[in-house]
Amino acid sequence: MIRWNGICGAGVALGAFMLAPSALAQKLTPDAFVSTEEREIVVTAKEDPEPTVTEVRKQARSITHASNIFDDSLALFQKPVCPGVTGLPVDLATLIADRIRYNAERIGLRLAEAGACRVNLLVAFVLSGQTALQGIAGDGKSMLADLPASERRALLRDPGPVHAFTAWSLRTRDGKLVTYDPDNQYYVIETQSANSLILLPSRKDIDMSVVLIDIPAIDGMSAGQIADYATMRGLAKTRPVEGDATYGTILNLFDEDGSHPLELTAFDLAYLKTLYKRPPNIVAAAKLGTVGGTMQKELAAAEAGSNE
Repeated sequence: MIRWNGICGAGVALGAFMLAPSALAQKLTPDAFVSTEEREIVVTAKEDPEPTVTEVRKQARSITHASNIFDDSLALFQKPVCPGVTGLPVDLATLIADRIRYNAERIGLRLAEAGACRVNLLVAFVLSGQTALQGIAGDGKSMLADLPASERRALLRDPGPVHAFTAWSLRTRDGKLVTYDPDNQYYVIETQSANSLILLPSRKDIDMSVVLIDIPAIDGMSAGQIADYATMRGLAKTRPVEGDATYGTILNLFDEDGSHPLELTAFDLAYLKTLYKRPPNIVAAAKLGTVGGTMQKELAAAEAGSNE
């Protein structure tokens, strides 16, 4: 469990990772937290109701950050995942990165070789993510410059304590980079595919995912909780949850009124597994509509395992 009571020499060179994320693989900041007297923690939680396809689909849509789920695909990782953590002591940073790797593996993603890969999922712990973002907002070479204007404005207005965003590239369904014609202001896709209401000729590949977490906000949380939360925000474009959702989710970890699960819930795992199990060029609504079925299978498998 992490206790916050100040940090010595805190500081993270955010401009560095925005411009060159690979450099952070070897720059885990060994800042030391000052220990405080342990306080008794009482955890209460309600049992989730039996999952219904309609309610699960509704919650899946509510946490998904997408412009149009009926006509667009979701941005997902296609290259091997290489998580990196900065702003914490090395041992704690390593623990969180290893947990994210474990989560990615059980969801079915490929992993890059640990210790020798270019970071493409960065979890950075800072004193104030809002202050850090404001400081680099004017840099035309940072990741923020490539975000849609509406998304960038919303990110800069968000008071925190967590800021998550991704840089993605548009590719054909087979992974070929789609070029943009600046003169005519449109993308050109040369591909052959059958007409379909749910299959698109293109997909969105996440090139870099960043999760900024304010250090004061992690007081009392375990490394596992933080890693699982970063997994949900980093592997997909999701929104945090305020208060208790219909089905438990780690996405309410930073909300004071939430139930704060200790790890990824059955809903969380079903959500991520569904997104990555189905082809990346499927429209978002078609994927989100099957999260409920996946969740039912996950719960049935868990119950069968507990009865053995």
